[in-house]
Amino acid sequence: MRFLLLVFLLLFSTGKSQELNASRILETAKHLFENLDQVMVSKYGFERVHDIEETDQKVYTNNSGEAGKLMVVTVIRNSTGCSNVISIVDGSPVRIEGLKKDLPALGYIYSGRKKMPDGGITVSQFVRENTTISITDQVTGTGAYQVVLACKRTL
Repeated sequence: MRFLLLVFLLLFSTGKSQELNASRILETAKHLFENLDQVMVSKYGFERVHDIEETDQKVYTNNSGEAGKLMVVTVIRNSTGCSNVISIVDGSPVRIEGLKKDLPALGYIYSGRKKMPDGGITVSQFVRENTTISITDQVTGTGAYQVVLACKRTL
C-alpha cells in the first residue's frame, strides 16, 4: 500500500511540475543560460530538444502527444537585455488563462491588447519595470497560444 501511495505521489508531482505559471517563466528567464537544463530538465521535468536548437537558444518540451497539452519552451540568450527571452507555445487555453490571472499578483500590470503588424494577431500585454510579457488572445497558425517574455535594459 505504501509503495502504491509513493508511486501516486511521484506521478502527481512530476505532472504538476510541467505546468505553466508566471513564477516559473520568470525564474527561467533570469537563470544563467549555461545552467538552464538544471531548472528545465531536472527541476521541472521537461525534455531538451537538441536537434532544433541554435547556438544561443535552448528548446524544451513536455513531450505530450495531445495538442491541447503540448508545451514547447524556447529560451534565447539575450546578452543586451536584463534576462533571457522566453518563447512558449502552449496548446492549453486553461494554462493560458491561469497565466493571465497569475501575472498581476507578481506585480505585472495589464497594459491592454495590441494588434501585431504581421497578420492581425491580437496579444494581451503585461508590463513590470523593463519586462513585457505578450500572450496571444487566440490560437496562432501553429495551432497553439504563444507567450513571449522580453526584457530591455534601461540606461
